[in-house]
Amino acid sequence: MLLEEFYQRNKELNSWRWVMDLIKKHQTRDYTVMRSYVDGDQDILRKPEEKGKPNNKIVLNFARKIIDFGTSYVASNPIRYTANEAEAGADELVKKLQAVLMDNDEESLSYDIIENGSLDGEVFEYYYFDEDGQICIAEFKADECIAVYDTTVKAKLIAVIRYYTLTDVDWNQKKLIVEVYDENEITYLRQEGEGLVLDTSRQQNPVAHNVSVLMKDQGGTLQQKPVVPWTHFVNRRRKHQANRDDGMIEGMSDLADLKPLMDAINKAVSGKVDVQEYFKNPKVIFEDLDLDELLLYDAEGNLITDVEKKKQYLAKQWSTSQILVGKRAVPVTWDLQDTHEENTINRLIESLLDQSGTPHLRPDQVGTAPSGIALKIIFYHADIKAGIKMRQYSKGFRNRIRILTGMLNQKYRKQWDYQVIDIKFSKNMPVNLVEMVDIVTKLVGQVSHEERLALLPFIDDPKASRDKVLAEQEEESKRRMALLDPMAVDGGENDDGGNDPPGDAT
Repeated sequence: MLLEEFYQRNKELNSWRWVMDLIKKHQTRDYTVMRSYVDGDQDILRKPEEKGKPNNKIVLNFARKIIDFGTSYVASNPIRYTANEAEAGADELVKKLQAVLMDNDEESLSYDIIENGSLDGEVFEYYYFDEDGQICIAEFKADECIAVYDTTVKAKLIAVIRYYTLTDVDWNQKKLIVEVYDENEITYLRQEGEGLVLDTSRQQNPVAHNVSVLMKDQGGTLQQKPVVPWTHFVNRRRKHQANRDDGMIEGMSDLADLKPLMDAINKAVSGKVDVQEYFKNPKVIFEDLDLDELLLYDAEGNLITDVEKKKQYLAKQWSTSQILVGKRAVPVTWDLQDTHEENTINRLIESLLDQSGTPHLRPDQVGTAPSGIALKIIFYHADIKAGIKMRQYSKGFRNRIRILTGMLNQKYRKQWDYQVIDIKFSKNMPVNLVEMVDIVTKLVGQVSHEERLALLPFIDDPKASRDKVLAEQEEESKRRMALLDPMAVDGGENDDGGNDPPGDAT
């Protein structure tokens, strides 16, 4: 039996045991480790102490650096939503869509989606109409949602399970609350014993979510079809998850395989600082020196009688490069031999940044004004990672546009096609603007003006910029015409106003 058929049969029988089984399996994933690492709470902070030795606990938070760079490189510049066809109503759809995205603070939302997806491996987005009929978008983390896919080749999303706990004030007990979203309805469940039952406190359960999309059937006829009102963003799919038979798809964090390297770096740096601190103070050796008979006075002229205080006083009298051997000071030099440790730390850092696709920028790499090719070489690994990330997240953003277009069609009674909307990422890579402008100039006559504008990183909307240029050129043309022949301009205005031409005046 296919999973979709299994889901429908159990729903009709009001049997939700399989939902509890999926929740228990999902709870075995630990999302807190990498989240703690990004927040700076790393294993080195729990390093045990050794009596008489320094115990530095230094955190080099590369986890935050990797997540911040990977997210900013892809999503720091706003994602563009533009019409790819001059189809009737396409511009109107773009305007309505932009209004919805602006109301939901899409720029911040998309950034958080990519950041949280990169950290947890997956993230969810939910779409709904609020009480005022406005279209709303909400983000949910991976530790409270489960995406259930059909096990066919198409891997269709058939349901999203959201679960969380609420505290019963009367009984002071925590209860598991579950919401199951499928193509037609939202079913609310609550825990009772070891199982799940329908939440009878709701007047209507299940309830229709009234979200559908416009799709073409095999005959080419457009019709509204119900859809699961969620988008499941997967950062990287684990390869061993490809043939899972439970319908769950597991995403992979950008930090999933980097924890041992980060721990090794923290341990090496902390150990190096421990050694330096240990050898920072002079070691005074007292040989053939009778401290009991030695008369010593402190800075205030008081006689020192305690042997330990005599040792401390003698140690302070000598510089850090000397020790006492046999009643005399012998100059010494501490040779820590830390070149090997330093090289090891540098190799670990380079390996970590290479594996994560994070550039390790140094002055000797970038110089004063690197060429565009040099910058691309420096960002080569970052580009590979960003390309994979953009392909993965593009699937989710296309589904976002598909669902939002369907909701706009229902709200305004239109039949807009979501496929006329293009989604474009703009990587936040430093560029040599002089070279870029020169390239764009040389492409005149080879590609369209709008396509040339799209190559410039500081142009967010090439079409809008092109329209502004045309408007400015028209205004400039009118201004020059007025300067050359003011009467011609005035005459044209008279004709438009319906006044008689000057020659006809009596």
